[in-house]
Amino acid sequence: MFKLTEQNRKWWVLIAMTSCISMIFIDITVLPVTLPTLERTLHMTPIGLQWIINAYTLALTVFVMAAGRFGDRYGHRRIFCWGLLLFSIGSTLCGASYSEWWFISSRTIQGIGAAMLVPTSSALLFNCFPAHQRGRALGLYVSIGSVFLSLGPVVGGLFTQYLSWRYVFWINIPIAIIGLILTLWVVPKREGHRCPFDLLGFLTSSLGITSIVIGIMEAKEWGWLSPLTIGLVGFGIVLIFLLLLIDRQVHDPYIDLSLFKDRNFTGAISTVFITQFFLMVTVFWAVYFQTVLEFSPAKAGLISLISNLPVIFAAPLGGHLLDRHGPRLPISIGFTLIIFGLFWFLHNLDSRNVGIILTAVVPFGCGVPLIFTPSFTTALGEVAPQKRGLASGTATMLRQLGATLGLAIMGSLFLTIENGQFSQDLQRHTSTATINPNQFQGLLAKTPQAIAALQKLPTQAQGYVNQIAISSNLKGYWAITTFALVSAMIGLCVALWLIKKKTRPDIEM
Repeated sequence: MFKLTEQNRKWWVLIAMTSCISMIFIDITVLPVTLPTLERTLHMTPIGLQWIINAYTLALTVFVMAAGRFGDRYGHRRIFCWGLLLFSIGSTLCGASYSEWWFISSRTIQGIGAAMLVPTSSALLFNCFPAHQRGRALGLYVSIGSVFLSLGPVVGGLFTQYLSWRYVFWINIPIAIIGLILTLWVVPKREGHRCPFDLLGFLTSSLGITSIVIGIMEAKEWGWLSPLTIGLVGFGIVLIFLLLLIDRQVHDPYIDLSLFKDRNFTGAISTVFITQFFLMVTVFWAVYFQTVLEFSPAKAGLISLISNLPVIFAAPLGGHLLDRHGPRLPISIGFTLIIFGLFWFLHNLDSRNVGIILTAVVPFGCGVPLIFTPSFTTALGEVAPQKRGLASGTATMLRQLGATLGLAIMGSLFLTIENGQFSQDLQRHTSTATINPNQFQGLLAKTPQAIAALQKLPTQAQGYVNQIAISSNLKGYWAITTFALVSAMIGLCVALWLIKKKTRPDIEM
């Protein structure tokens, strides 16, 4: 029954790759639902919660293109196995975390492991399937991964509510072990080829991106105009500018700028970046459902699941519309649905009616795959076959960069507005005018320290502090959702401006 033959080997490779990539897909959406519980049980700061998400996405952004190059150089099977090992180690450490920095460091290890898995898994599939079956294999690979992407929130909610948030990470360990055994068994060994690696370009881009993200993430603590914030962000921008100059002089650059000479490629990649940028607002929504609307983790996870389910049918629809009408139509429809969803969410921000919430998040969920599927397909179809691996790596890196910057900017904006409004409201009431607002951090998540500080106040003051905590929180969510709405409008304008109705036919293999 399980006999390995040359005829069925490719399908075993598909099973191995799908099991591993599903672990990464589920890890993307499983964590946001657990954040209020993490804040309460591990006494984490608001900025620490954001770093738990962004440490992973930042590591993935910085290392994903390098991992793809290392796969070409040393063999995709070898890099994939090392990625599985790192990801499982990071998952183990995350589940065992008892402090903020332990957790953030463990998430960074997970992100590096994921960066090694993403480009090598698709390359292994591509190498094991004949040309006429690659589309089918990659379609199954993405579809199964999308199912797990949708299941992530409800799995996180159920584990958090009925077992422990630690199982959110420990569930990865048996999956990784099975994936490693299958990979060593079914994936044939292939030697890599000695291709050049632009080390200077890698270091310049990595330091530049990291500096910008750290500066933005910590801007609320340091001050937006502090020398440290301005210095780090400025240093990062200078490094990115230097990267552009360096890569013009390198024969095999880390980022091939010639790809962006094609208008459709630039437009498609820009829409991917912008979409992933504003998509990070959903991380905050998962927290909002629990802290402001007081939904249970399981209920919040179920709402997120329903909002993610449209990817299963909307992604093929986007591909169909792309084939019939070109990329501009499905991408424009996608942005329109997202703009409507964000506007309706803003209009009903304080509603506890699940039906009304779903009328906002479901159109939002339908719009995202209508953008991603045509954009990625168009971007890869616009380049020569020998550059498609590089183009895919560039698209993946820019998508993750969008996620990293989106979370950093929205996180800092949210905390600045929420804390500023809360401090102002405390000053307006005589019984709370002299109170330090920092002692109420995590009040809506019901952290022990914040509850203890609240109980020391007179009864009337307790009610007032609870009231302004909710109202200032809502102002923060209103600000970042508005910011996401404006970003989506910009994305629609970029798509209409740069992407032609009909692209040129796909370059022949």
